[in-house]
Amino acid sequence: MKRFIAAALMLGALVVLAGCAQSTQELRLSPAAPSTGPLIGNGQSLAFEVVDGRDNTDLGRQENIDGETIRIQSDKDIAYAVQLAAAEALRGYDFQPTLWDGGREPRLRIRIEELDHQVTAGVPFQLETRIGLEATAWRGGERYRTRARTTLTDQRALPPREGTNTEVIDEAITRALGELLNRELANFLAGRN
Repeated sequence: MKRFIAAALMLGALVVLAGCAQSTQELRLSPAAPSTGPLIGNGQSLAFEVVDGRDNTDLGRQENIDGETIRIQSDKDIAYAVQLAAAEALRGYDFQPTLWDGGREPRLRIRIEELDHQVTAGVPFQLETRIGLEATAWRGGERYRTRARTTLTDQRALPPREGTNTEVIDEAITRALGELLNRELANFLAGRN
């Protein structure tokens, strides 16, 4: 009976470890737009783009209890995911984001300087997400530049799955965009500076 229980426990442990063994988590990011307003853009079009300025396209790493490290990646271009949320936020100021045109004004470029999500094994697991964004806006021959940096930390009892990591990274992006696309930047774009 003891042998049977020991064998069953060992088999159970192997199944759990095999289920945890993976080399990559591929996340489907979809950050929400931060709340913005008031309606100061008067419906004017705004040439707009988001570029990924990072050297490494991975989103980060997850360390498991057994010492294995898992790469965390996005299933699509991260700049596109950020652009969708930022465009919705700009509509909250009553701007109409359009395709990028370097000769049009007003125009806005957001650059992703940093996006790093690290999960450290332990009891509990430690999650840290850092994001850095830079915005450059042009209007009336003038240029305006601003930055936003956000760090989120969290703890989880179990190794985070794709859904948990997605949720945390999406929240960090939304917070950083809310800090970046502030009233001062909107006033510049609307010609109210």
